[in-house]
Amino acid sequence: MSNKGWSVLFGVVMAACFIGFGISPWMGWWMPDGISTHAADVDFLFYVILYITAFFFVLTEALIVLFMWNYAGTGEVKHPVSETAEFPGYLKPLTGILHDQHRIEMAWTFIPAVILLYIAFAQVSAWANIKYESRKKAGQDASQIGGSLQIGVSARQFEWRMRYPSVERFDKWIKNQSDPTAAFDSFGKMPQVDDVYVVNELHIWQHHQVVVYLTTRDVLHSFNLPNFRVKQDALPGKMIPVWFRTLDPAKQKKTKNTKWNEAKKRYIDGINPETGKEDPNYIYDIPCAELCGWGHYRMIGRVYVHENHAEFRDWLEKAQANYLKRTGDR
Repeated sequence: MSNKGWSVLFGVVMAACFIGFGISPWMGWWMPDGISTHAADVDFLFYVILYITAFFFVLTEALIVLFMWNYAGTGEVKHPVSETAEFPGYLKPLTGILHDQHRIEMAWTFIPAVILLYIAFAQVSAWANIKYESRKKAGQDASQIGGSLQIGVSARQFEWRMRYPSVERFDKWIKNQSDPTAAFDSFGKMPQVDDVYVVNELHIWQHHQVVVYLTTRDVLHSFNLPNFRVKQDALPGKMIPVWFRTLDPAKQKKTKNTKWNEAKKRYIDGINPETGKEDPNYIYDIPCAELCGWGHYRMIGRVYVHENHAEFRDWLEKAQANYLKRTGDR
């Protein structure tokens, strides 16, 4: 390949990147729809960083292509001398400003510093909404029936084991969160003898705050809910609370994706609430986002979003009956 041929190759690669970026939403290569209340903040930060990096990627790649084309070496091996070299026309506007090394160094130090400072301040609110305990409590407004739905999630090679309150305990939460016998405040840290265990199925209901108490029984895992913009590492020896809430279906978007299937005798997911038919856009996966061993690829669960707490209770009642029948506890 000729020396100028390399510049053509770099230009083609850059063009291919642009084409791939442009068609990715229609090819299903882009992010899934964000359906949690903090998803918009996360997406905003993502696009800010994407466009900033894309701008500098295009800038540097374009300069590489132009320089490789204009200053391609020849068989005579004549090297350009910087003191006498003429700047190309497209760089003339900058030569009066950045005419020495010190100014160039100041520019490439000052500009990234300003960008990083902006990103640092822009992410504070989003980080607080996702991680701060005070924001979680603020989310428990008067419309929250029975307070936050609490679920224990224990990761292990290679599955997610979900722990739910029993139907009796759940009814107490709905009726009166302050009832000491409901064990509401201690549910995360203290498993109860009547808890219901389900593998790889996270059941919640629309626009109700969920608190997941995340642990791991063996190695490092990462609890990832792409549709909800939630990602948290599960660390050995630690219990980490994670909270989120789906969008308000009355104002933004219906997030329900499950219904009872009489033939299968179970709730199935991936259902479009508008049509009632199966739709892959309504499959909410729970992949492990941390390499955790040979079976990492198959460590994946699903999120089932019910319409309301009554439908969730119906599922919980069925799940409890199946769990007791399977374990023989009653």
